[in-house]
Amino acid sequence: MADQVILGIHPQNHFRFSIAEISNTASEISKLHQLNQEMSVFLSKTMLGALFLAEMTKNQQRVSIQWKDDNNKSALAYSDRYGRMKAVAYGDRLEEGDIRNEFILGQGIMKVIRWQYDSDFYQSYTNLIEDTFETNFLKYLGESEQVKSIVGMDVETQKDVVSSLRVKGVMFEALPEATEEDIVFIKKNIEPLLKKESFWNLSAEEMRSELMIALSSELLVLSTEEPAFICDCSRFKVSEIILSLGRIEADSILDELGQIEITCEFCKTAYQYNQEDVQVLFKDEAN
Repeated sequence: MADQVILGIHPQNHFRFSIAEISNTASEISKLHQLNQEMSVFLSKTMLGALFLAEMTKNQQRVSIQWKDDNNKSALAYSDRYGRMKAVAYGDRLEEGDIRNEFILGQGIMKVIRWQYDSDFYQSYTNLIEDTFETNFLKYLGESEQVKSIVGMDVETQKDVVSSLRVKGVMFEALPEATEEDIVFIKKNIEPLLKKESFWNLSAEEMRSELMIALSSELLVLSTEEPAFICDCSRFKVSEIILSLGRIEADSILDELGQIEITCEFCKTAYQYNQEDVQVLFKDEAN
């Protein structure tokens, strides 16, 4: 069964909702990066968080969540509102000198970036507390987004097959028209349902039906999408990285290794450049 995310509104109490299953997408990424059970859960919840934030955006924004806990585990996930996702996680700090260390935050921080196509990006931070990802995610929403929300996430792994995951989540976000009574009502009726194991065994559409029963009212669907792992790396982007190194550094790597090879950390695609390739890249500098 394909992954699915349902976006809609609850007009009676002025809430927007997202119901997501990304089991296939999370399993594919977990298998690609050979993550153990703990790291698979760690990254899957980060992916759900990025998807939920992307569902809150307008137009063509893309959202990334990056965080690192007090045990050196770090995760980075991207999503747009259509559920096109990529992600990576590390169980510990990388080797000394690895350039990726420069992009990993200090311990106890969550960073969210909203990427606007052909425009500037917006980033915000929150300090982590010693609790679940869901609690810290809600903390971010309250501090940085100034919205009242209810979030539930469920990630289940098979003990001997960590690449086979069940990853589902629900998010309700209060709209500006929501009153305090609306917020109390939604919490009172939804939070008990999110604690039931049987709820998370349902499909996304079945979860919507159960939520409507709990709320005794309609949840109107605005859109449905099929999330998927889609990496946007390309030889063009890698060429820009090599150009940023400068001709002297590029030639030094060629002299030492015979070629320049850059591997995408998200999809593991390797891009090789020999001496002729590098000469073509820097041909304008030679003129």
